Amino acid sequence: MDILQLTLKKQWFDLIASGDKRFEYREYKPHWWSRLLGKGGIRNYDEVRFINGYGKDRPFIRIEFNGAAIVEGKYCSPENNEPLDHDQKYFVISLGEILETGNV
Repeated sequence: MDILQLTLKKQWFDLIASGDKRFEYREYKPHWWSRLLGKGGIRNYDEVRFINGYGKDRPFIRIEFNGAAIVEGKYCSPENNEPLDHDQKYFVISLGEILETGNV
């Protein structure tokens, strides 16, 4: 099983856990290229595992991976939810059904 594991701040973790946030955004930078791109384009994962924080009993969510895309536009900064003043490439990860939650 191919799992994409991502760490989130509590604010974003809670929105995904509630079902209100159906997409996750990542910058178009070398670190994410290596995790999201393969030889034939976007990698196909079986699921995304979101974790909140660090430690043995940290909360987690397992959720279906419904694909990803590279998009260009005005990306909103996750820190302050303000759009950038210029177009930028970024990854959009589409999230499916929640499979499991733990330690929430």
